[in-house]
Amino acid sequence: MAMRDVWTSYAPTYRTSEMRTLAGWIGSGASGSIVGLVGSGRSNLVSFLCENSTALQSYLLDASQPIVLVAVDLYDLPSDNLANLYRTILHAFYWVRERLAPPLARIATDLYVEHRAVVDPFLTQTALYDLLLAFQREQVRVVLVMNRFDHFCESSTPQMVNTLRSLRDRFKETLSYIVGMRQEMAYLPDPALLGGMYELLDSHVCYVGALTVDDSRHMLAEVLRSAPVKPSDAEIEAIWRLSGGFPSLLKSIAQWWMLTPQRPAPAGWLAALPDHVAIQHRLGRLWHGLTQEEKLALSEVHKQQLADRQAGTNVVAVGDSTHSGADEAPLPPEPFKGRTLLIVQRLAAKGCCRWDGTAWRVNSELLAAFVGRLAGRIRGRIWFDEATRMIYQGQQPIEDLTPLEFNILHFLITHPRTRHTSDTIIDTVWPADDNKEVVTPNNLQVHISSIRKKLEPNPAAPRFLITWHGRPGGYQFFPEGKPA
Repeated sequence: MAMRDVWTSYAPTYRTSEMRTLAGWIGSGASGSIVGLVGSGRSNLVSFLCENSTALQSYLLDASQPIVLVAVDLYDLPSDNLANLYRTILHAFYWVRERLAPPLARIATDLYVEHRAVVDPFLTQTALYDLLLAFQREQVRVVLVMNRFDHFCESSTPQMVNTLRSLRDRFKETLSYIVGMRQEMAYLPDPALLGGMYELLDSHVCYVGALTVDDSRHMLAEVLRSAPVKPSDAEIEAIWRLSGGFPSLLKSIAQWWMLTPQRPAPAGWLAALPDHVAIQHRLGRLWHGLTQEEKLALSEVHKQQLADRQAGTNVVAVGDSTHSGADEAPLPPEPFKGRTLLIVQRLAAKGCCRWDGTAWRVNSELLAAFVGRLAGRIRGRIWFDEATRMIYQGQQPIEDLTPLEFNILHFLITHPRTRHTSDTIIDTVWPADDNKEVVTPNNLQVHISSIRKKLEPNPAAPRFLITWHGRPGGYQFFPEGKPA
């Protein structure tokens, strides 16, 4: 009960926008994924959704049908097999039995106690079917909420993923899923493993990003609850501007404030904090969670922000709702269009930048300083121009590829994210007049290594051209650069 009290103490308006989106899915019986970078507060949102039923009810348009949210921890299964998966789901229902109507609580308890040591997957599956049939008879909808679903997919078997889809198909009017993930579905090690689950979960995506001002103040109050002296309004404003409302940065700055009695005035914090170890770590994790394409777009936002500052255009402070520029000066044109604008808008959803009414800005002063330090070391999306028959990275043509390297890369660009075996690449790309039978995966690897040196920011840790280990092994290409 103590854990649940934590979430009921949150303001009912916590994560209003995200909760409204999730309530729409739940109300319609749809499944989807909650995507948030490391440090975005995704796990907090998932827990709040499951534990604070009163808050959820306030967003549901039709609260007449009973709905039960069941948090299923798939992150640390004892072993990857069907029996453990079914028992884990049965245990999740047992864990929330106090929230169920007495008849359903008894069934959930009896089935779990009876099968908690059973290792036969058929018996545990039957028990889970019986439980869901009971919910179906009582016309109670069930939402299985599975956070860190990407971790589960990294080690699960195809049968385990398929059985989740099978459950959803069998109990379509009763069961739906909400999963929490660090990245979009496309960046799973093998998206094809998900089969029908991919479409089910990727059709609805809710991004988790920066906190609102009110939510940030609540978080600061919790972090600084034990501080003998509270921060001034000016210091709270400085913490907000530096963090941009990104939860992990907000918490780290608040902890630094509490543990640093001899701190400078707020005006000097931006010079001192980027070198703080904990904040460096959190900025790094945020940054490495972005694709190379997102990194380049964020860098372009930062460049525009610096150009506006040098030109004398006032930049609206984070959290400010007004804009004041030169008197009667025309609004600057929108510098981002097409795909780049879509990427910037996605960065805004992830909490990395914002639209201030006239231009896009990096959402955190600390993140802006971090991006500024990396100027010139960021690569863009790799793409093929049909008109010129050239391959580009960002806006720069890649001109030093050998003919065979060009053919390999062109094949990968036209078949992105798919796991290609080494034999497939050799059979498809190698010239017809070569004796392909004597070409080995080692020969291919030499060319792959050369391509990486021309594409990757760090060829030793590739993000565009990924090695697919295992049997038979091969390569996987991400034109936008896979996040770490």
